[in-house]
This record gives sequence, C-alpha cells and structure tokens, in this order.
Amino acid sequence: MEKNVHDSKTLKPAIEQQQRLTGITLKNNFVDRGYSGVRQVLGTTITVPDKPGKQRSAYDKQKLRKSFKRRAAIEPKIGHLKQDHRLSRNFYKGIKGDNINVMLAAAGMNFKRMLNKWKVNPLVFLAQLFEALGRVVKNQFLPKMSF
Repeated sequence: MEKNVHDSKTLKPAIEQQQRLTGITLKNNFVDRGYSGVRQVLGTTITVPDKPGKQRSAYDKQKLRKSFKRRAAIEPKIGHLKQDHRLSRNFYKGIKGDNINVMLAAAGMNFKRMLNKWKVNPLVFLAQLFEALGRVVKNQFLPKMSF
C-alpha cells in the first residue's frame, strides 16, 4: 500500500462509501486548496476555494465562505481525537479493530463533553437525563396500541 496517497485518490472511495451508507448523493463536496483532481465524482461537484470572481454575487461568496468554514471546523476535532482520546495509536487488529478504535475514541470524547456540561449545571443535566430515561421506560413497558 502506498504511504502518502493524495486526496484525489481517496476521494472517490470515500464518496462511494458515503453513498452506500446513507443512500444520498451529495450535490457538493468542499475540499481544501491542496486538492488537485477531477471536479466531478459520482454525481458530486468538488469545490475548491479560489479567489472570488467579479461575476459572483455577494450572496454566493458568503454561502461559499460559510461552507468552507464548516469544512475547516472538522480538522480541530480530528486533532483533539488524536491527541486527547488516543486515536493516534491503534492496538486493535484489522479493519474491525480500526472501527472499534474510532468508536471508542468518539464515545470518550462525547462522554467528556457530557461530564463537562454536568459540571457547569448539574440540575439541568439530571433533569434531562431523567426525562430521557422516562421516555425509554415508557416506550419499553407500555403495551403497543394498534388502532
């Protein structure tokens, strides 16, 4: 397997997986400036940031800027998962091990966020927790009515 695979080689398999898992074909996919490759993959338009031309309206420029900011917001989260939640090193074997490692890292990150919210306002957190548990118990123990 090649070590430093370029984004243009990994984008098509990623879009195929996304379409297979969700059943949805995305209209646009936003990439960073380092991407060089085709601009259309499996019905999805690949958009790279560039200098806005004079023919673009202010609304289009703002919409594109917002989309690229959303894309850029993912990078720090991946960095935190690697640094703070042990995603950088995988001790599990095979593809299933990779999946387990990612799921455990994401669960740890979500659990930490939940605990931090609990530290700030424990009463609100407990009220939401009991409300959620009440819904689960209500749905589990009430007989299903069919009319």
